[in-house]
Amino acid sequence: MTLQIRFYLIIRRLVFISGILLFSSSSLAAIVNNNHLYQKVQQIALQVQAIRAQQQLPTLEPEPQIVADKLASHLVFKTQQIGRLAAALQQKMSLPVTSSLAVAYSVMRPRNVLPYLDQVEQQLAAVAKHLALPEGPELERPLGMTENDVYQQLVVIEQLFEGLIEPQTVSAMSADLALIRGDLQLISEAKNLPLQLGSLGQYHDRQMTDVNILAYQSLYLIERLFRQLDIEPSKPDRLPVGESSIEAVRDTSILIRAELHRGKTILKIEQDSQVMDPLLLSDANQSYAAFIQLRDGLLSMLGAPAL
Repeated sequence: MTLQIRFYLIIRRLVFISGILLFSSSSLAAIVNNNHLYQKVQQIALQVQAIRAQQQLPTLEPEPQIVADKLASHLVFKTQQIGRLAAALQQKMSLPVTSSLAVAYSVMRPRNVLPYLDQVEQQLAAVAKHLALPEGPELERPLGMTENDVYQQLVVIEQLFEGLIEPQTVSAMSADLALIRGDLQLISEAKNLPLQLGSLGQYHDRQMTDVNILAYQSLYLIERLFRQLDIEPSKPDRLPVGESSIEAVRDTSILIRAELHRGKTILKIEQDSQVMDPLLLSDANQSYAAFIQLRDGLLSMLGAPAL
């Protein structure tokens, strides 16, 4: 073998190896798993705690609720909700308010969650800079985390906003319900299923726990609807033990929105719902009536009589 040929083969081999290394490094950089997401939500929690301390609010150590059967799609919608809280904090500080990222119609993976967490981190970084807070420490990446662990910490972060912004009200939940009704309308039109939303009833002495029970009934009915449409449903979480707050009911409505988005994605209904007759809710009684209406609408799509 001549020297020129040997030199050519060496160069070709080096180019081949360089290509493999380049491909491997770019592939590794593109890998995002739940450990990355958990590290990110822990960083966000530290940001909120630092802002709370600067605002001389008491240190909170919320007790994380037990959650199960969460998917990346649930994380996206929950992070979107946290982003709206961060936007409210930006507004309170007279800072430019960051608009929510749209949710793509695609199968969700951990890498799809990261942009929403990045946005929340940037929103809080803007607030921290405005308050002249130093950057927090970089946390080590944990191992063995699941979607449930990440979702649990997102609920904790939501609770850490207490006192930083105005508390969530029942009227804020009406926007979620309007979008849920709109999504059901899109599915009913696409699959030729009747959606009958009756008038709102009158109720008295209802509590948010009663409302949350109804919301979970809707989750289970969506599971039945998906099976009827040949969609593999995710397993709904169990109703939390104890009394439910408005935040708990809104959390359930976020799960419903995530499930309907996943269903629309599988059915190729790649269209955001339009708000249908916004409901102006003011208390637990009206919220109870709205979720009765939602439950009965789902029963009509399933061909079952209203309860």
